[in-house]
Amino acid sequence: RLGLNTEYPILVVSSGSMCPPADCTLAIGALIVIRGQDPRTIQAGPPPVGSIIVFRPPPPYSTDPNYLVVHRVIGIVQTVNGLSFQTKGDANGGPDPWDSSGGVSASRVVGVYQYTVPIPYLGSTILAIRGFMYNEQTGQPNPQGVAVIVALVVALFAFEVIEPSKKKPPKATA
Repeated sequence: RLGLNTEYPILVVSSGSMCPPADCTLAIGALIVIRGQDPRTIQAGPPPVGSIIVFRPPPPYSTDPNYLVVHRVIGIVQTVNGLSFQTKGDANGGPDPWDSSGGVSASRVVGVYQYTVPIPYLGSTILAIRGFMYNEQTGQPNPQGVAVIVALVVALFAFEVIEPSKKKPPKATA
């Protein structure tokens, strides 16, 4: 976090909005590295020119501080409150809906995409575990996920209780 100057230095892409059929930029399950940087260094433009930013959508589109979007900057607007970014997913037909209401203010930007971690299936595995543990719509824990965690804790405890009887006592030294 400290080295990359952002609260979310590594993220998993969870939607196909950045993966058009012809030239996929960020596929679902891609593990990406984010770096916080000065908003004045963010560039606008079509792929591959525009910077890809990670941001919290403005209200009323989302009030959840943990909901993040990864989209490309297609325009920059200087307002009385500072910079504001117009964004679009590479696979989406048009600009994001919040662009018509002023875009994404620089204060809502978490960081700028740096690169994809080239470890196959790691991001997809993380998404699968998250999908098993939490309800996608509500964000609440799934009962089966809680049951698995409880079963693992009980199993670990049981092994700790059973195993000491099988261990050899340490030899005394004189």
